[in-house]
Amino acid sequence: MKKTVKALSAVLCVLCCTVLFGCGGSVLEKYTDSISELRDKVFCAESASYKIAAISGHREDPYEMNGVSGAKRAFTVITVTPTAFAPDKAYRYKAEIGDDVYEGDLLPHPFAQSLSADIPVAAAADFTVSVTCDGTETLAVKNTVPGEIIGAEKALSIALEKLRDELKRFRSHGKLHAEIYVRLMENPIDGNGGYFWYVAFVGEDKSTVAVLLKSDTGAVSAVRI
Repeated sequence: MKKTVKALSAVLCVLCCTVLFGCGGSVLEKYTDSISELRDKVFCAESASYKIAAISGHREDPYEMNGVSGAKRAFTVITVTPTAFAPDKAYRYKAEIGDDVYEGDLLPHPFAQSLSADIPVAAAADFTVSVTCDGTETLAVKNTVPGEIIGAEKALSIALEKLRDELKRFRSHGKLHAEIYVRLMENPIDGNGGYFWYVAFVGEDKSTVAVLLKSDTGAVSAVRI
């Protein structure tokens, strides 16, 4: 009798997993072909001369919000904001990520007094960035996201449930005809700090539905439909 109960429990468990995640995979795995950006790391550093922010993950390349998700690549985007920006001078960077070194020119932002570099690797841990302009300064760029936040998996699951009715416009023959963006970001609402998950679905007609979630609880802060 015990063996029968255990066997039945195992079958029910498999069925539940299939309903929730597809054929034994996670939500991220189920929608992997539709995810055009998964940004799950945020790093920061600051000195008297520079403020550095970095984000990393995987995203579509070439990057185009057209409702169709193409080939992806790893990325780390480093943004450097000098305290005294000199637009007539050249700025260079050297990033030591893991065992690899990346270096090159920092490209100026067309509208802001900052510069950036897009590196084809996903930083998984703290790293260093050296900035050169009339001298070189090296900063330790550290993960600033607290460990108790929910992960991308949970954020996507909450978004799918919250936007279930709205996503019907993108579904046809059991398939989601939209690309997905899952981004961990600094508080975009006010100056109180903290982090949020932004999960967006972009259809082939470029219409968008999205949700903004508190990263610590998953509570919904805003919805775009």
